[in-house]
Amino acid sequence: MQPIRIVARPLVAAYFIASGVEALRDPRPRAEQMAPSLKPVADRLEWLPAKDPETLVRVQGAIGAGAGALLALGKLKRLSALALALSLVPTVLTEHQYWTEDDPERRETQRTLLLLKGGLLGALLTMATEPRRTRRLAELRRQTRQARALAAGQTRAVRRQARAELRQARREAARQVRQARRRAAGGVRR
Repeated sequence: MQPIRIVARPLVAAYFIASGVEALRDPRPRAEQMAPSLKPVADRLEWLPAKDPETLVRVQGAIGAGAGALLALGKLKRLSALALALSLVPTVLTEHQYWTEDDPERRETQRTLLLLKGGLLGALLTMATEPRRTRRLAELRRQTRQARALAAGQTRAVRRQARAELRQARREAARQVRQARRRAAGGVRR
């Protein structure tokens, strides 16, 4: 499974790096596309640092490029995947509103893009929630299994040794009892 993750992370991150760099270079087209949907939301959210769509697109681009690079490199994988997933939500909600399109061809294109980005969001959420399995943890588990197997083997060996010593002690005790009986029987005859 590890080789698949090594290949999958950069493939998922490539979209975010490319679109993030593009948003940083020229945020205007994307800001114009997002502005009608963003305006009502930005008016309701007082905590939003900037109401300007271009600034928000640049912030989203910086997050995409930075977190995408981290994800591609395999650094802070879960955190960067979560950051990318959170930055993708506004894009999914504002950019691909296929239900508002009148042209059937554009509507189909927008629907396809929405589904693709939804799938990308799902991949990011999967990466963000995958369990931590570090090499160190795997090594500790392997060592624990070996120690248990060794302990179990030693326990069996100790039990075998104890049984053998007990049999030997019983034989020795039986031999001494026989000798004592012979001596006692020999002393009674005299």
